[in-house]
Amino acid sequence: MRPEKASGILIKPGDMGDLLGVVLCGGKSTRMGRDKGLIEVEGKPWAVLTAEKISSFQIPVVISVNSQQVEEYSKIFNLSELVVDDLKINGPLEGLLSVHKIYQEKDILLLACDLIDMDKKTMAGLLNTYSEEPGYDFYAYEQHGFSQPFCAIYTARGLSEIFKRFEAKEIKKYSLHDRFEEGNTKFLPLGDSAAFNNYNSAG
Repeated sequence: MRPEKASGILIKPGDMGDLLGVVLCGGKSTRMGRDKGLIEVEGKPWAVLTAEKISSFQIPVVISVNSQQVEEYSKIFNLSELVVDDLKINGPLEGLLSVHKIYQEKDILLLACDLIDMDKKTMAGLLNTYSEEPGYDFYAYEQHGFSQPFCAIYTARGLSEIFKRFEAKEIKKYSLHDRFEEGNTKFLPLGDSAAFNNYNSAG
């Protein structure tokens, strides 16, 4: 059965059984000066808010953290929900592949913890395309030639190929943008970039 839609919003996700949501929290938050995922809005940490955005589509969620974050994040999430970075990669690819190591059969919906303005319609557009147009390695929004890797879908097949190349030390650039360029990526046009506002300063 195809997903039911209303005004372009996915109400009941269809073939989402292979999809795992990942909230990416393991960055150093250097420009912000404090851990973004723990910043609170109306009593809820950003990491919780972004996790709820994913779980609203009935998709299971894990939280990607580095080893220094485990103590604080275990106060707001179960330890079983935390996946700790354990690869020597500089950047967000470490979190993504660390999750892939554990959940090798899962496609991953990645959402950065600071995308607190992400709206349901934008996420639904991504999920609908993933459900209706299988066969790509990655699914991501793009605007003016710039892709958005932090609300994007990375398939198990695409991640497996990246991981093999990582182990073989064949990857020269570790940015997620480069993964899109090297893989079979479905780019979706992004009309309104407000959903991708990110916050890098305390002001």
